Amino acid sequence: MDVTHDADRARSLRRALESLRAGPDPKLREMASAVLRGELTAQQAFIDPEYTSALFAGAAEVRRAGEQRSSSEVDEAGARFAAWQRQRDGEDEDERAESARRNSGSRLMPKHRADPGT
Repeated sequence: MDVTHDADRARSLRRALESLRAGPDPKLREMASAVLRGELTAQQAFIDPEYTSALFAGAAEVRRAGEQRSSSEVDEAGARFAAWQRQRDGEDEDERAESARRNSGSRLMPKHRADPGT
């Protein structure tokens, strides 16, 4: 992505955009799709007044819903988030390991047998 050179942040941004692309808000789906297709940079999307308005409207809705939760609902949501975060951390670690494996594999020289007759 154009706004970060950090692989973890780029991966996180890509996942967020994929979630927005599949979400219920048509304006956010449009924005996310355009960024993922490369038709719009993330920076352009984040400063566009229409897209920014849609992002903030969604955030306000989440905040209002959060304010109306009971303490048991808050605890349950916290537990679900912690489980989701552990899963996401595992996926991130798997992706980092795969990337490292691909990068180290391209630098390895092919192994040759000491005795070609065996």
